[in-house]
Amino acid sequence: MNKMFKILILITFLFSLACANNSLLKIDKAEENDVTIEQSVSSSGSPIPYSGSNTASEVMLQAFHWLSKNGKNGTDWYTYLYNQRTTLNTYFDIIYMNPPAESADGQGYMPSDWTDLTTAYGSQSTLKSLISYFNGRGKKVIADIVVNHRSARAKCSHGVWCVYNYTNYPMTSINFIHGPADQVSDSGAKSCGICMTSGYLEGSWSYGGRTYYNEDFSGSCDINHWYSGTRTIVKNWLTWLKNTTNAGFHGWRWDMVGGYDPQYLGEYNSSSSPYLSVGEKPTGSTQELADWVNRSGNKTMMFDFAMRDALYSAMSSYDNMYGNYLATATGENTNSGLVGWWSEASVTFIHNHDIDLNHHSVGRATFPWGGDSRGITTQCAYAFILTHPGIPCVFIQDWEDRGTDLRKTINNLIKIRKANNVKKGSRVWVDRRENGLYAAYIGVMNGEQLAIKIGKQGWSNYENWVPNPSLGLTNAYTKYESGKHAFCVYYKNPVTLE
Repeated sequence: MNKMFKILILITFLFSLACANNSLLKIDKAEENDVTIEQSVSSSGSPIPYSGSNTASEVMLQAFHWLSKNGKNGTDWYTYLYNQRTTLNTYFDIIYMNPPAESADGQGYMPSDWTDLTTAYGSQSTLKSLISYFNGRGKKVIADIVVNHRSARAKCSHGVWCVYNYTNYPMTSINFIHGPADQVSDSGAKSCGICMTSGYLEGSWSYGGRTYYNEDFSGSCDINHWYSGTRTIVKNWLTWLKNTTNAGFHGWRWDMVGGYDPQYLGEYNSSSSPYLSVGEKPTGSTQELADWVNRSGNKTMMFDFAMRDALYSAMSSYDNMYGNYLATATGENTNSGLVGWWSEASVTFIHNHDIDLNHHSVGRATFPWGGDSRGITTQCAYAFILTHPGIPCVFIQDWEDRGTDLRKTINNLIKIRKANNVKKGSRVWVDRRENGLYAAYIGVMNGEQLAIKIGKQGWSNYENWVPNPSLGLTNAYTKYESGKHAFCVYYKNPVTLE
């Protein structure tokens, strides 16, 4: 055998190995440049202040839904959660709770007296006991913070609901629609022409040459974050909520961050030092989500609506799975959404209180369930977020109220994630993204701990894809609906499945 022939055989072998598992090789220069350009446009790539370990595999639970204020099993909601505390502690690391303050609407999204923590959800004392239990086991509880607007305590002498003289953290006219920079037009519903002023727009802010106009909430008066006195009141309240005498919260989920300049959100986080901060801006634009993070001074994560929209588009048809929606290209860290651009800033999710079985208010429908009773399509969506970077957030209504099969799947995926060290900054190598198949490796190059494929069961491109055997991903967790959606997670470190 001559020398040239041997070289050709070696080249052919190396090429075959590359085709078998691109994740074992460095991405080529063109793909590397594409990723770099996308990252530089979308974000600074800086770490997000976060007191947790970046090497941890944390999972969040949204521990309420739209009707939780009505309680469950004959008890109020806080008591119900307290009775479930041992099970919750088994699976979840961060518990995201409802807005804690008394409110005009009951759900908490029209807050009134910020320091009245006995609400429709239960008593302040039960809430404190619940937080204390999780704190004692190294878990963290975050509160849903609503400071875009606030509901009045009483009517003024002219018959308008614009009196905010609460005993603790009171506010006056200047704290609300006051001044030409931040007033909102509320059609007189909450602004008295004598006691308060109105008629102006709420202002805007810019980042990277892009301008965003702040949103109005029509149900309550919007707070004047431009006024330093208002910001001091907000910061003092956050400190009050962190104090274990009052509640003991560890961090914040920020409601309606599209209503005010996110530089103030950054200021509030600098003052309160949350374990974790995550904002809610229901946009499908990854660029917008990244701009909110950057404008905050990189001091908050964001709920990844862009990734959620991509998942919905990928699996909205039971007859196919459009894998191209889940990644912009094959290669390293090319997933759609904020999780693909800046996973350290992404909290991924499938449903929340605004997209649940009882309530839809952010322009999204609940995720496609599937053709049989198990909800395999929804299970595929959870398989994606629970095997990928970012911090995945499980919705309690999915975990508790939609059947034992979905609950077991979520539990098993959480076990696999933690046993195989998938964290919010983990590397993803997208191997395939096409009709009927999405396939990716997660983990350090050449030492990937996990791989996943999602697609249409029965298609040869789905059935024939398996991870490179040299990685040793010998365990497999598979769920499918015959002829429809399916997923398989391959992993290295074994777990006991339910």
